Amino acid sequence: MGHKVRLLLSALSVVLGIAFLSGALTFTGMLSNTFAAITQGTIADVSVGVKGTQSIDSVVTPDYTKNHLTNADIDRIRGVAGVESASGQITQMNTVYLLGTNNKVVGMAGPPSIASNFTTEPAMNHKPGIEVRSGQAPTTDDEVAVDPSSLERSGYHLGDTVKLLANGQTITKKLVGTAAWGSGGSAGAAYVFFDDVTASQLLMGGAPGYMQAAVTVKAGSDVDAVTKAVAAAVPDGFEAVPGHQVADQLKTALDQAMDFVNIFLGVFAAISLVVACFLIVNTFSMLVAQRSRELALYRALGASRGQVAWSVIFEALLTGLVGGVIGVGLGAFLAYGIGEAVTAAGMDMVSSVPMPSWQNALLSVVIAVVVTVVAAWFPSRRASRVPPIAAMTGEVTSGEGGLGRRTLVGTIMLVVGIAGIWSGVTLKVSKNMWLLGGGAFLVLIAVTLMSPVIGRPLIWVMGRAYRLLFGETGKLAELNAIRLPRRTAATASALMIGITLVSTLSILGASASTSTEHSVRDSLRGDFVISSLNYGPLPASLFDEVKSTQGVASVHRARTAATTINGARARVIGYPTSDFNKIQAQSMVTGTMGDALGEVIVSQAYADEQKLQVGGTLESVDAATMAPLKLTVTGIFTTPKGGGFGSINANLATVAALGNRDRDSQLSVDAAPGASHQSVQDALDSATSDNPLIVVQNQQEYAKAQSAQIDQMLTTVYALLGLAVVIAVLGIVNTLALSVVERTREIGLLRAVGMKRGQLRLMITLESVIIAVLGAVLGLVMGLGFGVALQHVLVDQGLSILSIPWGRLGIFLAVSVVVGVLAAVVPARRATKLNMLDAISSE
Repeated sequence: MGHKVRLLLSALSVVLGIAFLSGALTFTGMLSNTFAAITQGTIADVSVGVKGTQSIDSVVTPDYTKNHLTNADIDRIRGVAGVESASGQITQMNTVYLLGTNNKVVGMAGPPSIASNFTTEPAMNHKPGIEVRSGQAPTTDDEVAVDPSSLERSGYHLGDTVKLLANGQTITKKLVGTAAWGSGGSAGAAYVFFDDVTASQLLMGGAPGYMQAAVTVKAGSDVDAVTKAVAAAVPDGFEAVPGHQVADQLKTALDQAMDFVNIFLGVFAAISLVVACFLIVNTFSMLVAQRSRELALYRALGASRGQVAWSVIFEALLTGLVGGVIGVGLGAFLAYGIGEAVTAAGMDMVSSVPMPSWQNALLSVVIAVVVTVVAAWFPSRRASRVPPIAAMTGEVTSGEGGLGRRTLVGTIMLVVGIAGIWSGVTLKVSKNMWLLGGGAFLVLIAVTLMSPVIGRPLIWVMGRAYRLLFGETGKLAELNAIRLPRRTAATASALMIGITLVSTLSILGASASTSTEHSVRDSLRGDFVISSLNYGPLPASLFDEVKSTQGVASVHRARTAATTINGARARVIGYPTSDFNKIQAQSMVTGTMGDALGEVIVSQAYADEQKLQVGGTLESVDAATMAPLKLTVTGIFTTPKGGGFGSINANLATVAALGNRDRDSQLSVDAAPGASHQSVQDALDSATSDNPLIVVQNQQEYAKAQSAQIDQMLTTVYALLGLAVVIAVLGIVNTLALSVVERTREIGLLRAVGMKRGQLRLMITLESVIIAVLGAVLGLVMGLGFGVALQHVLVDQGLSILSIPWGRLGIFLAVSVVVGVLAAVVPARRATKLNMLDAISSE
């Protein structure tokens, strides 16, 4: 370990890759702890509710005006043996919102707004339930309490009269206090608390009762036994479920979500570690060459080949171990920073202590050690094979030799890979994505192997430009780049992988955005679309208000019902039968759309998948009675490619039976002939201005809003891939820095014959730019090919239009030049500071 400085950047690459992996695992662990505390701290020992509503997969929408618990029912539950206390509960999400002093909804996009009556019933295992944090609880119909985070963001103070958006109408209440669940974090959800009467009026249509009951079991009593006794005491249509069962269901669902997040982030961490492998291989190859005399001396003194190889592997093991441990620590800080940022954005975390589990820490360190040792294996074998005499006379380079074997292997892999890509694009087989993916992987490996040969024409072109612009300095930079082609190519390959992935995703993202915009514009029938920002229902009165707006010719409503079809969760879209093909572009292939209860039409794709024909049936559930409801297929329709209006459509009577009686999810508006579209949109904006959740969009705005979601996802992916690019930059820095050490005597001689420090700095910078541009060009070419191929394969999934973002790809190339310049700063500075005489006399 006498080369600590030289190993530093290699260790740093491992640190960054492991920090990403460990940080992702730690952060998702923090999220899991937050959600676990919420699920454990907001559920009572026993939960009583309408049958079918207690499951996490429930799609039941009860009519609480008919199905509710009365005060007498709550008293009867309190009298059950083993019950310590019971309270009626009224809770609903995304129905009531606190409006801030700016008249905008308080809270984040995503987490819900939860309105409920204020109760003091403890949570499971006698943990604190809802607690007053400041002021007092609401006790009359003109009072309200909110959670502390919402109060802080609203601009209000205790005692103020606040505005609330309830069922699409603005109401006012006196803010008397703040309250929150004793478990702590809310994960971003906003809470609004009312007294029982007000909660019933706003959330249950004024029904005199409660949606459900929370039951606390006496200490020492058997919860399951008490649950059975409570179940016998509740009215027909209700059920009692032990709290731990509800909590376990929630935990399972959340764990599955966290597994996806872990896998998603783990993929990018793996990419970063793969890129780090190039850096490690390069570093140890150069260190082995620089230590050739030292290793030869070991051999001359009797060390075996194995001992020499293991000495190099031992260094790699220590590098990986130290890098892994530091990476775990850095990952904890990374998770802490993400947690603080998320909390600042409104997602309240129960605990911001980023403590990685011992399993995650061990996994991260093991991966660091394995990756580093595997990466150093080939250089170690090469070191053991160096003849002692050759090494001691200095006739050893950094593993550079003939390129014939690797070129041959690379050529074979390239041909097979291209064949796989071609097969995946042209053959209509079920596993064409596997063919395309496998082919792309082989091409990537082949180009990596062949890059010393493939890159020479590009280096030659850049060399001609260098000679023209920079004279002898540019010529020396070119010669240095091609002197050791393997080293140059390996360093460039790290950046090549990052650029390949980024450019591929750029083409996919641009194609998806363009395809989405075109398909939305082609499939929308109305001039304007009115919807809710939170994807919730529109106010019941909005349809008539819009219909009476000046310049509006007609309005078409669409409703959505969440239900089960043949036992699986499904979404049914409903509208009047006369509005078929008036909201979205549709064509009836066979049959018609009927008005009778239980009649539905299905898309051609769904009919083919389920093997349905006109007259076929589907099994669902009547939301009011929970009885089976048979749905009859009366028609099969198609939509334009890339468009869609759900797989199952129904008339309003059927959608009402499935649980949505009067909640419009979207309105499609046709402007009157000759009316100014801008004037009509202004009038619609004015008609909906009292509700900040409602958005009015013309066709172009609606299409851009849909594609904006893709752009947001791409931004996230770019940020995650950025770490791989950073590690690739470190690889260039490391290669140049070690190259400066390796060429110390040469640099001294160049200075002795008249090269100035500025020229030396320029030479190293130009060499760095060659490496960066080589990686970028190879990455862009492959990314372009992969992106075009993927778009062709995904045409049937909605990517109907190929869009190549040439400007963005050009930016990637320009950034690579900047990367090359920046990567050369430290090595060039070190080279210019070398003492000329000392450099000439160095061995």
